[in-house]
Amino acid sequence: MSIPFTFDEFLEMLARFNTGWWPMHLVMYALAFASIYFAIRKTRWSAKVVTGILVFFWIWVGTVFNLLCFSRLYPMAYIFVVLYYLEGIILTWVGFVGKKLSYSVKADLFGVTGAIMIIYALIGYPLIGYVTGRGPDHLLYTGMMPCPTAIFTLGLLLWAEKPIPKIVFVIPVVYALTGFVPVILGIVEDIGLIAGGILTAILLLYRDRKVRAL
Repeated sequence: MSIPFTFDEFLEMLARFNTGWWPMHLVMYALAFASIYFAIRKTRWSAKVVTGILVFFWIWVGTVFNLLCFSRLYPMAYIFVVLYYLEGIILTWVGFVGKKLSYSVKADLFGVTGAIMIIYALIGYPLIGYVTGRGPDHLLYTGMMPCPTAIFTLGLLLWAEKPIPKIVFVIPVVYALTGFVPVILGIVEDIGLIAGGILTAILLLYRDRKVRAL
């Protein structure tokens, strides 16, 4: 597959983005940890807080990264803009209007897998990038870039109380399956994105099918 930019050009873009938007990374990580806290500690507003943070992440990444930055390097990024806006709208509709999203962390397959994916998104992505020789300005961060944000979202959706509308996880899963493109480019941490997308789709479809059968 032909990719219309080189690995070095991609890293240069990341460096401009990371330095230009620092310290917004700290805000995004604070919001990520807040969403984890409210997913674990159920309150009257927990579901709305968690979903609201996810909506903000998807709209932010769609606008600031894909539209304002990545599209200059890769015109196909406009498709990602649409997908990220659409996922933000879907999360808003299902979570706030339909009130069909709530979260409950349990010590089961879904809870543990969700936790692993969340940790991978927050820590695994920058750690693997650093270990493979990239500096802090060339790393991918949850809430700031699409790939770790997608796997973070999938992790939280595995914590969502069953069943959840399939439309909520279709876009994150589809986006995860496109991870082979950055892997070919040299972003090896996106192997986890591909695996996470496939695993999440299987687990959610299996879980919700069992619920309907009861």
